[in-house]
Amino acid sequence: MQVRVCAVVPVLNEEKFIKRCIESLLAQTMPVEVLVLDGGSSDSTLEILSKFGDSITVIHNPGKRVSNARNLALEKIDKSMTHCLEIIGHSWIEPDHVEKRVADLIDLETELGYKIGAIGCLTESSDSVDLVSTWIDGALSSPIGSGGGQFNRFKGRKRTKVPAFCLHNIEALKSVGGWDERFITSQDSDLSMRLISQGWELWRSDVSCVYMHKRSSLSNWWKMCHRYGFWRTKVMLRHPKRADLREFLPIFGLLLIFILPKWWVAPSAYLIALAVTGILYSKSRISSIIGIPICLIILHTAFTVGLVDGLTRSGRPPKDRT
Repeated sequence: MQVRVCAVVPVLNEEKFIKRCIESLLAQTMPVEVLVLDGGSSDSTLEILSKFGDSITVIHNPGKRVSNARNLALEKIDKSMTHCLEIIGHSWIEPDHVEKRVADLIDLETELGYKIGAIGCLTESSDSVDLVSTWIDGALSSPIGSGGGQFNRFKGRKRTKVPAFCLHNIEALKSVGGWDERFITSQDSDLSMRLISQGWELWRSDVSCVYMHKRSSLSNWWKMCHRYGFWRTKVMLRHPKRADLREFLPIFGLLLIFILPKWWVAPSAYLIALAVTGILYSKSRISSIIGIPICLIILHTAFTVGLVDGLTRSGRPPKDRT
């Protein structure tokens, strides 16, 4: 099986992180074509990209959003490419990431005896000394913060409905018409459900990971969590099988306050869980013992508000990160 990979990188105002992202792609031990789709950056992103010369291809993305960029890439990718590596401008990978992913894919498909639609990987926090980012990372590392999505700390190799940072089979992508551009966020979740409905299997494996820069302020963390909840509702309305009971636990906990004879039992249990999580995932940082519970409260509250909000409004582009 001859696998040829094109890394597709949607960007918009990523001057802080794009250099490391592109350098990590060009340093791969397996050759990778790099296609960058810029949504009209107004900072120095394009200037930074120009310094890489002919080693990458930069294309203007008039639609601005990630889904627009990836669909445009499907039109532009060389016909010799078999797979599309999903990556973003504020992430980076180890030099052997693609080689490991391809070897893992070939091994899996040989074992199964047929092609799969995509295989995802682990997502880890990029190295950062920013205080709030370390809190967020601790929150997402915990069992009550990761859920079943892209931040899940899974082990081994298994089928899934929610692979993250996939190595996608281009044939599979084209068979479902690519990404739905109506989804501003959670477009990958919608895509995954459509691939599954067309008979493509999705897997994820822990042989390598993508490092991603997290939000660095509590206000942006709130916005991100609300947005994920909002678009999760949109995805579930279209694909009911995407529903995950864990995402409704905050609502169940709130209901228990009104159902239980002793109303204080549920909030007390929640506060104890937060305190224990803060201690266990603080990594000896005193501030994280308080910061992690704060980020978890924001996550649970904003995501739940977003779930409800998704029933009443149409979406709009994010302002905290484009």
